[in-house]
Amino acid sequence: MNKFRPTDVADVVPYSEQHDRERMPAANEFMIERHVPDLFDTPFHHHTSVEINFLEGCDMVYSFAGVPVKIMRDELTIFWGAQPHMVKDVIGKGRITNIYLSLGQFLRWGLPERLVKALQNGAVLSTGPNCTRDNAFFERLWEERHRKDTSWRRTHLDEIATRLRRFGLEGWTVRLDPANVGSVIESDARTMRHVEDILRFVADNFSAPITVGDVAEAVNLSASRATSVFREVMGVSIKHHLTRTRLSHARMLLTETDSKIVTIALDSGFQSLSSFYAAFTDANNVSPAEYRKAARGN
Repeated sequence: MNKFRPTDVADVVPYSEQHDRERMPAANEFMIERHVPDLFDTPFHHHTSVEINFLEGCDMVYSFAGVPVKIMRDELTIFWGAQPHMVKDVIGKGRITNIYLSLGQFLRWGLPERLVKALQNGAVLSTGPNCTRDNAFFERLWEERHRKDTSWRRTHLDEIATRLRRFGLEGWTVRLDPANVGSVIESDARTMRHVEDILRFVADNFSAPITVGDVAEAVNLSASRATSVFREVMGVSIKHHLTRTRLSHARMLLTETDSKIVTIALDSGFQSLSSFYAAFTDANNVSPAEYRKAARGN
């Protein structure tokens, strides 16, 4: 159980003011970075990705919406970065390796439901005693970070998924339990649950002719409320995210299958070939055929 209690949260910056888009990996991708941890030179920030941290040689204190949370060296720590957070203190000299995953990717893996719900509710979780040692795992991913072709991408994503599945089975230490730290975190958790419901519905149904109204109805919100909540956290509209999800699926099909482009357009949820071409070209600056040729050439 987390022993910390909320401190002054008057300086918490709204989601929309500190939305960090640099830490938002594309669907079916992940991002990895390594640096010497230091205090933030900006207010609380957030990003719409699942963050996995691994500290070596130092410990660190985060603040989640004003609640201090200490994470320890040589432990894998995971949380949903949509919660406003910042670094408050670094104890010792070392380095941190961060992995960022899209929430959609995280949900598609079918990880243990208990783990998914804990992150959905805003918990911060670390590996417990007697869990897998992760130094070699993070070192290998870091050394192989430049291997970007499809086979390596799949391998790395499979390895991350397997590690998180093991994390869910081995158990964890709760570094932050939102249910026990006050109304600010609880409010954030409710907002994130709405967004998670929207993301899950879109991930499961993007290939069907769904609309923003369909999404809102599925998550028991009005269209205006669903749109407002989603934009607050994700920084884009539901319509934009739906199109982005369809385009991500289309790019995968263009790269990894020989299906006709019209078939790919329909299978990705577009209602016509012309609407697919327009959206694809606008997002990628090349036509679907040109994209496939370049991807196959690489």
